Amino acid sequence: MIKVDSNELQKLYIAYFGRPGDPSGINYWLSRSKEAISIREISSELSRQDEYINYIAHDKPVDFRINKLYLNLFNRKADFDGLKYWIEMVDSKEYKISDILYDLVYSTIKPYSVDSEQVKNDLQILQNKVLAAKLFTEQIGKSISLINLYKPDSLVPWISGNSFMKVTKFFNQIASEEISIDKINDCIFSLSETSINMLTKPAIEIKDLSLSIPIYHLESRSLTKRFAKKVINITGGALDQSKNRTNIIALNNISLTIMKGERVGLIGHNGSGKSSFLRLISGIYVPTTGNINVLVEVYPMLQKTFLTSSELSGVDACKAHYLLKNHSLIGFESFLNEIIEFSGLGSYISLPIKTYSEGMSARLIFSILTSSPHDCLAIDEGFGTGDADFCDRAEERMKQFMESAATLLLASHSEELLKQFCNRGIVFSHGSIAYDGPLDAALNYYHTHDYYRQNVIE
Repeated sequence: MIKVDSNELQKLYIAYFGRPGDPSGINYWLSRSKEAISIREISSELSRQDEYINYIAHDKPVDFRINKLYLNLFNRKADFDGLKYWIEMVDSKEYKISDILYDLVYSTIKPYSVDSEQVKNDLQILQNKVLAAKLFTEQIGKSISLINLYKPDSLVPWISGNSFMKVTKFFNQIASEEISIDKINDCIFSLSETSINMLTKPAIEIKDLSLSIPIYHLESRSLTKRFAKKVINITGGALDQSKNRTNIIALNNISLTIMKGERVGLIGHNGSGKSSFLRLISGIYVPTTGNINVLVEVYPMLQKTFLTSSELSGVDACKAHYLLKNHSLIGFESFLNEIIEFSGLGSYISLPIKTYSEGMSARLIFSILTSSPHDCLAIDEGFGTGDADFCDRAEERMKQFMESAATLLLASHSEELLKQFCNRGIVFSHGSIAYDGPLDAALNYYHTHDYYRQNVIE
């Protein structure tokens, strides 16, 4: 029995569609293999998909469909004896296209006359196509943005679109020479009219990472301990208790890669780990175990309070931020004037921050932090903008601010906000990643009964 793995699945995609499998399709069939579905059964199901029936084989005679399989697999039409044999099998034994494909690819002994050199050449071409398809799918799978590029223009009705046609044309040209990763990337880059080079470069790489936050001198009474444990188990990470201290396991066994240019929404119940994750990639927290490699400068926008003395004046706070970012005060006067105008603080900018109302502080902080674009933004929805009369300007500025970032990580309970700015969703549950995929699928997962039962109402 043929084992269901990515290589065998790629053969089916190449044969039927002339292209590599998309990551979600490959993963779907691999998951189905756990139900003991066979390659022959998968082949039969693929032959009934709209992409094949409506786009490739619609109203086409059997000889056309057989030749199409040969062209997709081996870059040649069927030889005379082979074509005659398959047509006879269709007529006499009611062979279907899936039966022909299965025998063509997986039968080692051909029941018709065929040149041994031709068989050898066919095998080499198919191997090169499978290798290229595997590399292509792996590269596409590194970024939700790339996955979104590699899809049809429409599912209902089925419309293949420019993306699939470009990839099919590329794979039709693969022959006896092995395809390099550079050529695969060139093919991927061609899928978009805009440059997508950055989407193949990692911004943040995390492997087997956990974060424990120690809490000392907890109340020792048993009732308090039991109550605290129950609350944190519902709304936050697990408790790791010892004689002298308690650790909150804020993040547990996290492994993921975020590519440059991705827009990632962090989804989950309160205390699920979203804010801890943002603090981790921002360098505020250091992992307890595992590895994190941050290849971009992450700009955190996580809280309303400055990490400076409230004795500072607004001018001093602006100056401290400007020096930290620019390493000199050249151009500071222009920067300060823009902050004063946008925040509406006027002469209050010269007073100590401790004299500000909460709304004034929020307006100053928001104005400073959104004053310039950044390579990577880490934003927590808990960040506020203060007074109501400031919200309209702040909303428009925040939109421009997030759009200016090359890479965005946004923790929010607002689906409208996430859909506006993000295309990938990571669902957190008790400090672990419960789901990672396209934003719509992540939101659907978040709303499933099982997620709510396990994380919200349990």
